[in-house]
Amino acid sequence: MIISKQLLNEIITALSKMPNKWDARQVIQEWKNSGKEKYWRQMEWFGWRFQELCEHYLKQTQMFDFTEQRYGYADFDAFAEIPWDYKAHSRQNPRGQQTHKIPGTDRRATLQAIKDYGAAGFILGVGDAVFNDENRSFQHWHQRLKGDLSEYERERRSRGAPSRVRKTAFTLQEIWIIEIDKKSCKNLGSFMEGFRNRDGNPRKAKVMLDLNNIELIYKIEFSCTSETP
Repeated sequence: MIISKQLLNEIITALSKMPNKWDARQVIQEWKNSGKEKYWRQMEWFGWRFQELCEHYLKQTQMFDFTEQRYGYADFDAFAEIPWDYKAHSRQNPRGQQTHKIPGTDRRATLQAIKDYGAAGFILGVGDAVFNDENRSFQHWHQRLKGDLSEYERERRSRGAPSRVRKTAFTLQEIWIIEIDKKSCKNLGSFMEGFRNRDGNPRKAKVMLDLNNIELIYKIEFSCTSETP
């Protein structure tokens, strides 16, 4: 383990306090009321909620730097002895199928972080999502709240592509604390390798975190549910 036992204990203590039951309407309305423009318009709101809560509770450790951690190709979310990224993951997709793979950070940025500090860290929030009903009432509610279509939504409609089913609630069951070093990074798969953007330029490959095949240094488990105040 690269990080110190002190840092690990601080992370565990801080994140164990996190409320783990989130309702999409409540969260988005709270963001809108408080003027958090970059948050409340987001379709994948639960990832932003996890990031927000991680920052809130990890600030209490006074060991984390939340300024931009740029590695030429991508940003990490924070720094404490090593660079850290937050990811939230639903264990089931809208069809009820189990999912265990999570796209991580840019692969080259991850390798550079490992070269500089010996490891890159990931804090993964793993849980169960509730998805929109057949009438997509939550999606329509969110669209009315926004008042206009995002660039992504306009582009999707122009292509005639189907709209993704939105998450309406999320219950955080576990937080995985992971360290990726040079050896373990070689065993990780890649995501978006060979893919191209709309302008034809190749997308940058990301590391793929496989919950069924990854070593973790600690797992926080939530035995009961508590809502965000």
